[in-house]
Amino acid sequence: MFKIVTRRGVTGMLAAGALAVGIAAVPLQQAMAAADFSGKKVRIIVPFSEGGGTDSLTRALVPYMEKYLPGKPKILVVNKPGAGGIVGGNYFESKAPKDGTWVMALSISTVMNYLLRDPRVKFEIKDWEPIILLPRGNMMYARTELGLKGLDSKAFVKQLRSIPTEKLVFGGKTPTSTDLNKRMAFSLLGVEVKNVWGMKGNGPMAQAFERGEFTLNYDNSLSYLNNRKGFRKSGISTELFTWGAPDANGDYTDVNGKYYRDPTWPDVPTFYEIYEQGTGGKFDTPEAKATLAAIRVGIAANKAYLLPKGADKDAVAAWRNALRKTIADPDFATKKEKILGKYNVTLGEAAGKALRAALILSTSEKAYIKKYVKSRYDLDLKI
Repeated sequence: MFKIVTRRGVTGMLAAGALAVGIAAVPLQQAMAAADFSGKKVRIIVPFSEGGGTDSLTRALVPYMEKYLPGKPKILVVNKPGAGGIVGGNYFESKAPKDGTWVMALSISTVMNYLLRDPRVKFEIKDWEPIILLPRGNMMYARTELGLKGLDSKAFVKQLRSIPTEKLVFGGKTPTSTDLNKRMAFSLLGVEVKNVWGMKGNGPMAQAFERGEFTLNYDNSLSYLNNRKGFRKSGISTELFTWGAPDANGDYTDVNGKYYRDPTWPDVPTFYEIYEQGTGGKFDTPEAKATLAAIRVGIAANKAYLLPKGADKDAVAAWRNALRKTIADPDFATKKEKILGKYNVTLGEAAGKALRAALILSTSEKAYIKKYVKSRYDLDLKI
């Protein structure tokens, strides 16, 4: 069963404490009486093409949303792809009514473009009303011929640093998308990569990796498990590291300071282990803190569903209650690991606090990210 946890901290650390599934049952029941979607057209705006991770997740959740929303409305998934989620985000910001009939399916690509203030962004995520956050980790992997398989952290970093930049070919969408935190992670290890920007998504990136055009790639942990079986079977990919995952209390380490690994890939080390053990570094410098913040934002806000600013309070309560019931649904429980993995879920008011905390960067973190993007991609961020 999923644990529903709160989160706090300006650099993206998840907070301690679990919330019960039946929290605030009486107020929710009272609110439900005033919210009724009978006969209404309900739309979920997915800012990506059909078949992608956000689209697939949304379509898997829709039957349960229809079941538990009052009035059992028919829900339409509306795909508005473009510019790493910016087109869909702008569309939602400008068009969404306040009555709960429009929901935004948020992905980390959209969050990063917002967080780094891409000039095309015309929306304000921090003003939207979160329904639920669905954290998810990443798997970083490489072509096996790079010789990184089976090495301990020190040997891994040494070998990685020995590979010429032109052989570390890494595709990506844009420098201000979620791909940035991967580049920052490699830089923290003392490694720079050859970037190929303009990729349309992880599918095309994986195809280029399979053809040998890219030697580095990433997928979310579940996608690598379910969709890249051929890479593992053929032996062309070597797992490098994951972003780990928080425990039920929102901590990334146990009482002894040992990092929790991604529950989907418990045998693969975390980036944090690689960095500390392989370089002797600690997450106490501006560059390390900024990299950590960018990574943890990517975990906490990887997938989310939100209503627009000023949404009707009864509609907000109805949506949160519907997702709470979805999580507890016995049929959903049989599919939960394939759909959401074993990650903790943040719901309701806790989701609002967690998302807004994730969107806050310290002054030093902003300064480092601005310098990083300017020096490597000649872009002036307005963060």
